[in-house]
Amino acid sequence: MSKALLIALKTAFNAEKEGIRMYLKFAKDSAVVSGKNMFIQLAADEVDHLEIVQEAIDEHMAGKKFEKIKIPKGRLAKFMPDIKDLSLQPVDKADINDEEALKVAVKHELKAKNFYASEAENTNNEEVKKIFMELADVEEKHYQILQTELDFIRKDGFWFDTMEFSLEAE
Repeated sequence: MSKALLIALKTAFNAEKEGIRMYLKFAKDSAVVSGKNMFIQLAADEVDHLEIVQEAIDEHMAGKKFEKIKIPKGRLAKFMPDIKDLSLQPVDKADINDEEALKVAVKHELKAKNFYASEAENTNNEEVKKIFMELADVEEKHYQILQTELDFIRKDGFWFDTMEFSLEAE
């Protein structure tokens, strides 16, 4: 039993648990319904990751050989519309709390991606390496989605793929 691997898995478990708490808090605090939905979907993805890491811990503690574990690709791909399908329906304007939540979430996802990529490099077990690389890939996708939303809220006047304001007369 590798102590370093167990420490890495427990660190991953705790990080995923913290991600769930963080995204649920952001969903509760967001002023925008579609923002709430995105944060809830991120929390649900973190639950999937937590279960995968727990399964790896259980196998490791039992001294079992790691079996191939399927990493879900995430729910956000289904949730986020294609860029060509952007809805231009007016919605409530995002506020500073939404922007701050996105900033924290972006940092969290980048840190998670880097952690999983680093742990993949540090293990000799090919199945564990695959698990960590797939989790790093999912976290990278979360990072890209959140960074895009942050860019929209800062520059384009878009919030979760909808226009925050219109220059057209009503």
